Amino acid sequence: MTRKLLTTSLLASGAVLLIAAGPKADLNQDGQVTKAEFMQTATDRFEAVDTNGDSFLSTEERKAMREGRHEKRADRRFERLDDDKDGNISRAEMDAASDKRKAKKDARKAKALEKFDTNLDGTLSDAERTVMLAERDALRGERKAKRGDRKSRRAERPKPDANGDGFVSLDEHLVVSEKLFMRMDANGDGVLVKGEGRKRKGHKGKRGDRGGR
Repeated sequence: MTRKLLTTSLLASGAVLLIAAGPKADLNQDGQVTKAEFMQTATDRFEAVDTNGDSFLSTEERKAMREGRHEKRADRRFERLDDDKDGNISRAEMDAASDKRKAKKDARKAKALEKFDTNLDGTLSDAERTVMLAERDALRGERKAKRGDRKSRRAERPKPDANGDGFVSLDEHLVVSEKLFMRMDANGDGVLVKGEGRKRKGHKGKRGDRGGR
């Protein structure tokens, strides 16, 4: 397996929110992102996707953006597997990755045993296993509810293509960008600092969360 050379844009979502309040948005490197910096970064990233320079993002341009984002993720996965950074993934590297996954799985089992083995006999009885499964089901229910909440919030977000003409104009994009900034600016002081907008109620800002830095 050889590494594929990638040229991808650093874009935030398939909904064409081409924004991130990360280090690259901190244009003057003072440790915070002002609204002006945020909007300038949003404009710059729009222009990076607008390959024909007409100030509109077509379906083809948005598709290319999404494909670039997927390729970037694949590239990161490849780099994690390619331990010696020679541009190839060897059988040994694949086996090492498999061993790491197995070690994590074994660690989870050991943690569960430590937590639910109340009589300390080194195994889980039927009663102990019932308690473990009940807790697991409860956690799954909580995660499902949180996913439903996130889905509802996404449905409430303003649509990038506000007029439904099949194109996202720069003006439309900037309206969405400004609303995103306001939502992320939790204390309303007009600047974003590290972590602001990332953690929301019931959500720890892990994979899939676009806010913050």
